[in-house]
Amino acid sequence: MNKKTIGSSGLQVSPLGFGGWAIGGPFLLDGLPDGWGEVDDKESIRAVQTALDQGINFFDTADVYGTGHSEEILGQALQGRRQDAVIATKFGFTYDAATRNVFTKLDVSRNYIRWACQASLRRLGTDYIDLYQIHPGDFSSEQLDEAIDGLERLKQEGLIRAYGWSTWSTANAEQFARKSSGAAIQHPLNVLSDDSSMVELCERHGLSSINNSPLAMGLLSGKFTAASSLPADDVRGSGHEWVQYFKDGKPLPEYLAKLDAVREILTSGGRSLVQGALAWIWGKSECTIPIPGLKNVKQVEEAAKAISFGPLTPSQMSEIEAILR
Repeated sequence: MNKKTIGSSGLQVSPLGFGGWAIGGPFLLDGLPDGWGEVDDKESIRAVQTALDQGINFFDTADVYGTGHSEEILGQALQGRRQDAVIATKFGFTYDAATRNVFTKLDVSRNYIRWACQASLRRLGTDYIDLYQIHPGDFSSEQLDEAIDGLERLKQEGLIRAYGWSTWSTANAEQFARKSSGAAIQHPLNVLSDDSSMVELCERHGLSSINNSPLAMGLLSGKFTAASSLPADDVRGSGHEWVQYFKDGKPLPEYLAKLDAVREILTSGGRSLVQGALAWIWGKSECTIPIPGLKNVKQVEEAAKAISFGPLTPSQMSEIEAILR
């Protein structure tokens, strides 16, 4: 598979990105654990460097992942290789790095955007961010206007090369596309939870569709059964109401059933389940760029190999559509 261009930005990226949420380690969102448990920073650094070696050059993180820790680890891993990487990060949720607590209170004002950008630049050890994304998915039209103005100013100054919005709302994405020179919409997308309307919107406006949760928070790794249970220090077991595929640390039966129904198609041609899940996203549209959360070398190697398999065929895509929808 060839490299992809992020919107009209000219930024060339691998068809697959590296999601940096997990390498941030433990942190809290309004008092509940929002990380993926303890992580080994040395292994995280090896994972990022392995990704580069395997041809993955797109790294997505956020200032709130570990309240800065994910950005710091990514910056350390890319020392001396910054020119080989395309870095995306996000802003907009407020946080207290000392207590590792993130707040649902958002700030997308011009002054805050500049402050957040400078803080991210320091942690990443770089003087520019390739793709700077609004993290909160919903706020007023007036706030969006101010955020776009702030982002345009950073772009003119060379502090960022392009910008986007992480939102699940097609109405918000449509507004963003019409008002801005943005390059991408980041949104959830996977074979168990399709979002054709958002993908079509991105195609129509020439935006990249950057896909978080491409593995349904790990459910599409195939390692979970009805008997599986995750601890309370894992975001999937901490009690957040917005977690879709798990409830109190247990995978939801309806998603396990969906997975079983399409497992054979996803694993055809020698693919692993992970590789098949990524292939489905590539089969969806040319504009899609999945960013699975990766935290160790083994996960990176498995995901990277998906690139050589490429997308599912149109007939396989249609077969899955008929089964699930």
